Formats: sequence, C-alpha cells, structure tokens
Amino acid sequence: MTIQQIEPALLYDSNIYLITGSKGVALIDTGTGFQSDVLMSRISDALNGRNLDYIILTHRHYDHVGGVSAVTSMYDPKIYASRSDASPLRAGDSESTLGTVFGGHIEPMDIIDFNEGDQIDLGEHKLVCIETPGHTIGSICILDETTGSLFSGDTFMVGSVGNYSHPTGSAEMLINSLRKLMDVDFDGLYPGHGPFVKSNGKQFLLGALHIMGEE
Repeated sequence: MTIQQIEPALLYDSNIYLITGSKGVALIDTGTGFQSDVLMSRISDALNGRNLDYIILTHRHYDHVGGVSAVTSMYDPKIYASRSDASPLRAGDSESTLGTVFGGHIEPMDIIDFNEGDQIDLGEHKLVCIETPGHTIGSICILDETTGSLFSGDTFMVGSVGNYSHPTGSAEMLINSLRKLMDVDFDGLYPGHGPFVKSNGKQFLLGALHIMGEE
C-alpha cells in the first residue's frame, strides 16, 4: 500500500496523489493538464505497470480537474465527484469551473456521484467521502480510514484555508466544514496545494479555524 504525490507540471497546478492498494488504484485530483505529456509521464512512472481504476475530484476548479481529459486519453478510470460539483463537470462548464480564468477548456465528463459516507475500497486503503462545502458548494475531503490520512483538497492546507470568494464559495459553510472535521480522526494531512504532513495534521485544522476567527 502506498500514497504517492505526483509532482505537478506547473506551480499553480493542484497537488496530485496516487493511492495504490491490492484491490485498486485511485488518483486524487489531476492538476490543470497543461503540459499533459509531463503529467502523463509522471503518472505512468508512478503506476509502474498498474492500471488506474479511479479518479476522485475534491472539487470543480480547473486547477484540480483540467487534467482529467489527458488521464482518460490513456486510462479508463471511473471518475468521482460530489453531486453539487458534478453538474458543471458533466456539462463541460468552463466558466463555473474557472477554466476560463486559467485559460483552459473543460470537456464534459462522465461523473459518478461521491457523497457523504460513500466509500471506495482499495484493499489496504478505504477512502471515505466527507462533504466539506465552503471553498465550493461541492467541495469534499477524503479520509483514508486505514492510514488515518485526510486529503483535504482546498478546504484547508498547511497554514492556510481555501479561498471562499469564488462562485458558490461561502465563509459560513467553510467554518461549519472545519468544525465538522474536528470530529474526524486523522493524523496525516494531504492538501490540495502546498506541503503535506504525515503526522500531527490536526494542528493545521486548528490553525485554519483560527484564521477564520474561530477559537
């Protein structure tokens, strides 16, 4: 069982994580997909001959989902996102996904709803959806129950929180989501941007609440 970070091709790409288990392999987020040859070479090297079974998208924004078309040109994974953020992805809505902001274009995607409590079992990794709206209305975190690792997308990072000023974002929803995560048992923190930590991740959740004015 492994959790690997795929080095992003560009500085403003999201973090990309590959989770490998005996029953399957999942990719969390894909970056923009700009410089797709670099992206796919790195994913292929990390897969080391394994098939890619799943893509899980933490939210709709282009810097996290733009690479889906590049990945699906080489592999045939099932693609998961929350119900609220799946709609613009299915429609290929380049505006609400911020594709136009990044200078990119979203192709319509075949998305499977991945909502609160839904699970993907990779064998040594059991990935559970936690709905955490705030950065977008459909933002999710993914808890690996087996290892106690939280993939937090842009809900919060090491030393920061997600921008809630984009369309469908909400400071109130983000605060409620951060409070909700206080009840989640996790240690490792693997955010959508910036560094990850393998332990003591909860301290950064407390820091995120402090940033939002919560004591």
